[in-house]
Parts: sequence; C-alpha cells; structure tokens
Amino acid sequence: MKRPNPLHPDKMSPAERRSELARILAGAVMRLHSAKIVQIQAETGDGSLHFPRDQSGTAVPTQRRPA
Repeated sequence: MKRPNPLHPDKMSPAERRSELARILAGAVMRLHSAKIVQIQAETGDGSLHFPRDQSGTAVPTQRRPA
C-alpha cells in the first residue's frame, strides 16, 4: 500500500494534489466495494462466481443449435 504524500499541499503542484486526491478516493471506493462483496457473500453463502445450476450458462442438448 502506498503511503500518503508527506509534502504539505501548499508545496505540491495542482496536478500533484489532484493525483493525491484521486489515489485517496480510489482506495476508498475499492474498500467500500470489497466490504459490499464480503457482506453479500456472508448473507448468501455464495461467491461472486457461484450460480445455481439452472443459471450456470451451460447449454443442455435441447438448446444447442447446429453449427
């Protein structure tokens, strides 16, 4: 994990401040997304790639079309 920039914002260029802000916000969004996934998995017991058999996307012979 990258550490916060030790420079005072007054010593940074506008581009450096925007970059620092974007990095902080991106980290927050990733943490929120991760927490949401963990909560859903805890409630349902399913992982993000787990689908019931009827929703797995596997075609049964009656659904196949000739090539």
